[in-house]
Amino acid sequence: MSIRIVVNADDLGISEAVNEAVFRHLENRTVTSATILSNGPFTAQAIKRVHRFPECSFGVHLNLTEFKPLSADSQVALSDILDEQGYFNGNAIRETKIGVPTLRAIYREWCEQIENVMRMGAQPSHLDGHHHVHTIPQMLPVLALLRRRYHINRIRISRNLYTSQSLPTPGMLARKRLYNRALRSVGFKTTGIFTDLETFVRLCSIKPPEKPTIEVMTHPGSEAHVGESRLLDSDWLTALAYQADLISYKAL
Repeated sequence: MSIRIVVNADDLGISEAVNEAVFRHLENRTVTSATILSNGPFTAQAIKRVHRFPECSFGVHLNLTEFKPLSADSQVALSDILDEQGYFNGNAIRETKIGVPTLRAIYREWCEQIENVMRMGAQPSHLDGHHHVHTIPQMLPVLALLRRRYHINRIRISRNLYTSQSLPTPGMLARKRLYNRALRSVGFKTTGIFTDLETFVRLCSIKPPEKPTIEVMTHPGSEAHVGESRLLDSDWLTALAYQADLISYKAL
C-alpha cells in the first residue's frame, strides 16, 4: 500500500513570522499545502506569494474565533460570538446556541472569507477551520452549501489519530467517525486520517497507518509549536520505516 501524506501549514496570514516560515517550508518542499486565514492581518502579504508555488495547494482556514469578521452584517448577525470591539471572541462559538439564523450568518461570513481570498488572487483548493470550527456538527449544512457554491470539493476531516495520552472518549471517537462519513456523503474528498505531525511521527514511524492518505497539520513560525517546528525541520520523512510520498490536496 502506497502511503501519501499532505503536510498542511495552518494560519497563513496570521503574522509576518508565520508567513516567512510557511513559505520557507514550501520552498524546501517540507510543506505541501497551506490554509489561508482570510481575515488575518498579513493575509494580503501572503497571497502575493502563493503563485510561486503552483504545485502546492492553498485552502481557506474558515474562521469564527479570531480577528474581525469580513461580512458586512456579521457585527449584528454574529454578535453573540463577538467581543466588545467586534472581534471574534475565542471559543464563544462553542458556548452559544447555534440556531438557523446563526448558521445563515456563518454561511454569509464564510462566503465572504472565501471570496476575499479569491479576490486577492488565490483559488482555494480545500477548506478547514481555524481552531477546527468546521468540525462543529451544526456546520455540516453550511459546508455543503459552500462546496456547491464554490466547487471546493476537498476538506479536512475531524481528527482521528491520537496518542493514548490524548485519546478522546469512545463516544467522541464515534461521533467523529460519523461526522467524517457525513462530510464524504455530501460530496467532499478527504484524506483517510488527520492528525498533527508530532502524533503521526510518534505513532507511525515504524508501522504504516491503516489508511493510505493522511493529512498532518503543522504551524510553522508559531511560538506555541516550537517542538513541532523542530520536527518539521528534521528528516522525519526519510526516517520512516516504509515508503511515503508527500502530496498536496490537489492530488486527492
